[in-house]
Amino acid sequence: MLSVLLLVLKIIGITILVLLGILLFLLLIILFVPVRYRLKVEHGDGFALDGHVSWLLHFLHGSISQTGRDRKIWVRIFGIKVYDSLHSGKAEKARPKKKSRIKPVRPEKQEETELTESDAMETESAKTGMKYTGNLKRPKDKFFSRIVNKVKELIKKNRGFFTGIADKVRNLVQSILGLRERIGRIIDFLNDDINRTGFRFTYDSIKKILKHVGPKKLKSTLVFGTGDPCSTGQILGVLCILYCFYGGDVQITPDFENKVFKGSHYAKGRIRAWTILVIIIKLLVDKRFKKLRMNYQLLKEAL
Repeated sequence: MLSVLLLVLKIIGITILVLLGILLFLLLIILFVPVRYRLKVEHGDGFALDGHVSWLLHFLHGSISQTGRDRKIWVRIFGIKVYDSLHSGKAEKARPKKKSRIKPVRPEKQEETELTESDAMETESAKTGMKYTGNLKRPKDKFFSRIVNKVKELIKKNRGFFTGIADKVRNLVQSILGLRERIGRIIDFLNDDINRTGFRFTYDSIKKILKHVGPKKLKSTLVFGTGDPCSTGQILGVLCILYCFYGGDVQITPDFENKVFKGSHYAKGRIRAWTILVIIIKLLVDKRFKKLRMNYQLLKEAL
């Protein structure tokens, strides 16, 4: 009996170890096997897009292609197509609903006559009542009472108007003083040496992530123009930043006379989850980033 129990425990232990080994193997594959992408875009007289994403020797493969307005997206696993945008958007025709006929309910003639008679009686009684009450009051008293009421209304309106202006001015001054205090705290936060070092380290970390995610191979030709020489020159100055990263692989030709935007672009790269994870862990563990985050929380509470 004891030997059987030990054998069962041995089998269970081996099964658990095998499962843990499989999970560890899958985790290592996910972390170290990169996701590869390839993208080609052409625009000008028309528009064409061709993009591919693959992982683990095309175990998982996705593609997108577009010419004009026709777009196609599909995904394959082990070469088996699991999604196709051309065949997934078919909608079933809705059946027409039967219109329910509701007969309008007409009121009886007797009720209408009774209502009209009662309304007539009320109007007559109201007229007679107004005649009697009108005879009790003199027209001079009504005239003076109207003038007094109008004067009182004007005084109330002017008082509310001036008090409203005073409240608005007071609130505006308080908001300006509060805004000035907030701006001062933000400037102190940005000028602090500890925060500056935290900002610099955070910027370097984000720059590393973008460099890793960015294409390793790039070929781009662009001809552009806004029709205005001034704005075209400004955009050219911004686009020249790409020369710092890719040099001669990017060719930009400005057109200072015509309004045009056409070109051809090809990008190819890879993304490895392990590299991004290491950069993020280093950022979160670093003391400079921790102090920056703590100071930011204090600034947020103060504001």
